[in-house]
Amino acid sequence: MAISGVSESNPYSFLNTNSTQKTEEKDEGELLLEDYLALMTKQLQNQDPLEPMDNGDFLGQIAAFGTVSGIGDLNTSFDSFSKSMQSDQALQGSALVGRSVLVPSSIGAMTADEGLKGRINVSESVADLKVQIFTETGALVRTLDMGAASGDTQFLWDGFDDSGAALAPGTYQFKATGTVDGESTAFATATIAKVDSVLVGGASQGLVMNLAGIGAVPFSEAQEII
Repeated sequence: MAISGVSESNPYSFLNTNSTQKTEEKDEGELLLEDYLALMTKQLQNQDPLEPMDNGDFLGQIAAFGTVSGIGDLNTSFDSFSKSMQSDQALQGSALVGRSVLVPSSIGAMTADEGLKGRINVSESVADLKVQIFTETGALVRTLDMGAASGDTQFLWDGFDDSGAALAPGTYQFKATGTVDGESTAFATATIAKVDSVLVGGASQGLVMNLAGIGAVPFSEAQEII
C-alpha cells in the first residue's frame, strides 16, 4: 500500500506547511481603547431603556480612560527623561574629577604645595578683618590679619603656624571675623577644594562631589568651578 502526504481533499495544502505566521502578543492585563469602547457598547446595549445612561456620564468615562492612558504615556516619557539626565550627570561628573570648586564651608584641606585657600563674604565693611586657623580638634595655630576689607575677600594660608613652623598637611578649620559697630562679627566663609570623585545619584539627588578635606557635598552647592 502506498503512503502519500498529499491530502485528497486539498492537494495543495502541503505548500504552506513550513510557513511561519507572526502574531502580535497582547498583554492580557492591558485594557486598550478598542476594548474599552467594546465594553461601553455592551453597556449601552444592556442598559435599562427606562433609565438610559446620561450623555455626560458616557463622555466622562471616555475622558477618564483618555486621562489614564495619557498619564501612562507621560510616565514613560519621564522615565526616558530621567535616564537621559543620569547619563548627562555621568558626563558632568567625569569632567569634575581633578578640578577644584568653591563651596560654602569653614573647613578645608591644607596641602604642602598650595596651602589652604578660601573666600570670605564680608557683608559689612571692616577695618580689622582677620582669619583664624584651627586644627581639627579646635586648637588655634595661626591668625591672618587681613586689614580693611569689604565684599568677597580671598585669603591664603601657607601652612605655617604663628611661630613660623610648618604644619602637617591635612584638614583644618577656619573662622573670619571683624569689628562691626563695636562688636566682633563672624562672616560667611567658603573654601576651595579638589574634587576626588563624584557620585551620580537619581534625578532628585543629582551629583554629589567627594571633596578633599571636606567630604560629600552636593554639586548644587558649588559656587564656582576653578
